[in-house]
Amino acid sequence: MTEADLILAMLLIAGFAMTGALITYGNARQARAVQEVGKVLHDWAIRHIQLSRVTAASTIRVEDPMVWLQNALTRLPLPEGSAKGLALERQGRGWILFRSMAGKLLLTRPEIDLSILERGSRFASPVLPKGALRKAQVLELSSVTAWPTFDLELEQAWKRWFPEDLPPDRVRLMVWQESPHHR
Repeated sequence: MTEADLILAMLLIAGFAMTGALITYGNARQARAVQEVGKVLHDWAIRHIQLSRVTAASTIRVEDPMVWLQNALTRLPLPEGSAKGLALERQGRGWILFRSMAGKLLLTRPEIDLSILERGSRFASPVLPKGALRKAQVLELSSVTAWPTFDLELEQAWKRWFPEDLPPDRVRLMVWQESPHHR
């Protein structure tokens, strides 16, 4: 290998390194630009949602929480008849038990331990049939899982049911079929 070949090889390696560095620099610049565009779009979407919610909040009126709940339940993937003939059966601190034509529904704050409601305690009478927790369909309802203004509507309904409590931003809904001997 001659001196010229060695210099040519060094120049070739330096050229490849420089090309790699330029590509890396260009990719990093392009990645930053894409991230900046993504951040601008994200911020715009958040502001748009906030504006929509502020506009919706001024128009939302939950006069009758039972009617609101029945309408809300028809929008959810529940067994047939779960939203029909809804009647308030029992109410405790942070939970409400309803009877529907298809069974029972329990609406609770998410932080409530359901096992206490099933077995009963000095704080809550037993309201769930034995084994209901294993058989129930459980839905976590919030503005993310239900619809965008769910929490605004829930706040108004909750204030009617529990005027002394701070309303939650989401609830847990349990739905189960009732066997005839539990009625």
